[in-house]
Amino acid sequence: MNNRIKYFAAFLVIIAMTGCEKFLEEKPDQKLATITTIRDMQAVLDDYATLNYTDPAMGEVCGDNYYMTDVVFNARDEYDRNLYVWASANIFKPQYNAWTNIYAQVNVANNILQAVADNSTIINDNDALAGISAQAYFFRGRAFFNALGIWSMPYNKATAETLPGIPLRLNADFNEPSTRQSIADGYDQALADLKKSAQFLPDVVPSPTRPSKAAAYGMLSRVYLQMRDYIAAGEYADSCLRFQHRLLDYNTLTITVNFPLPHLNEEVIFESRVATVGPIVQSRALINPVLYDMYHTDDLRKLAFFRASGTSYIFKGSYQAGATLFNGITTAEMLLTRAECKARDGKVNEALDDLNLLLQYRYRTGTFVPTLATSSLEALEIIKDERRKELAFRSMRWLDIKRYNEEGDGITLSRTIDGKVYKLEPQSKGYALPIPEDVIALSGMQQNER
Repeated sequence: MNNRIKYFAAFLVIIAMTGCEKFLEEKPDQKLATITTIRDMQAVLDDYATLNYTDPAMGEVCGDNYYMTDVVFNARDEYDRNLYVWASANIFKPQYNAWTNIYAQVNVANNILQAVADNSTIINDNDALAGISAQAYFFRGRAFFNALGIWSMPYNKATAETLPGIPLRLNADFNEPSTRQSIADGYDQALADLKKSAQFLPDVVPSPTRPSKAAAYGMLSRVYLQMRDYIAAGEYADSCLRFQHRLLDYNTLTITVNFPLPHLNEEVIFESRVATVGPIVQSRALINPVLYDMYHTDDLRKLAFFRASGTSYIFKGSYQAGATLFNGITTAEMLLTRAECKARDGKVNEALDDLNLLLQYRYRTGTFVPTLATSSLEALEIIKDERRKELAFRSMRWLDIKRYNEEGDGITLSRTIDGKVYKLEPQSKGYALPIPEDVIALSGMQQNER
């Protein structure tokens, strides 16, 4: 990315993070004038530091795959401690947090869409402009979905029209006040953006940091899954798998090394990672024994994902080939989603076919025995367990717990610190985290009830 475009991308992020009047007073067209070519627009969309590598970590931080010791917890700052126990306030540091990261992504997407509109009569390449717009819609729809997972209650068709969701910023005018729309409006907008993107994204991309048609289908599957529309979620997972169905054979890995999972491996459909926050730094987040004990001794993930740390274990299985946590879309995730949707639809054999297709690449050669089930319910419970095992530390567990509790699973989360037990009960209002206090102060929007 050349310096001019790099500075422009940084400018967009600063606006999103600060809302500072000195930036807002500048005329938008003075800055947008620097984005006048397809090459310029693509360069901004290739700013993966903003669009791919600052995703929210709350899906893992707030879940139950790990724990912190009392000593580690007490050494953290107020924000990390509050986040770990689902406190009612002060869980996000001011200015630089998950909210600003997400809306920086939205702001970049909106400015690109504005640049496309402003230059559509000058650039004589409708296909290229459509491709640029498709990428922007993908990133915006994905950002809205990520925000809904943190700051709104679980999707429930009966309440989605009335409960508050998130602000849906749909243009590049940062002077426009932020107001919260309903949960239903938020999911509808995320779906609309992702469906627009799917129409014009390419089948093949030079790098999975750029969204492809398969990535759009994968995101649509995620959104519909969270809405508990299992027919649509399964159909979009199937559409995604028609473009990308390769699996990584864990038998080919040197699983005893510190980080055995290759970066950008053949399973990766869309590449992204979360912005690391205190509680899930590798050395602090010890593996929940319940999760660790779920893996069979012949399941190679047990060695590929975890290594000993004192008397416990820490996670080493990121598809980033390092300590940062991958949260992108993979073939394995789509197989598990399609399997779950088939099981819920009573198609037990088809569901287990998908599951066994995946698991044969996860077990030590010669040890895998195909999974069997005699009912849809039995198959579903097996698939849910395998989903947790495969997607550990992908920032998915929080979303799954919210969804499962809407299905009646009754999962209660708990932490014990210095002998005190903190609990998050099913249907608790705590499943919508508090919006950062500085955002509330600047915007006057409604805070989540706790």
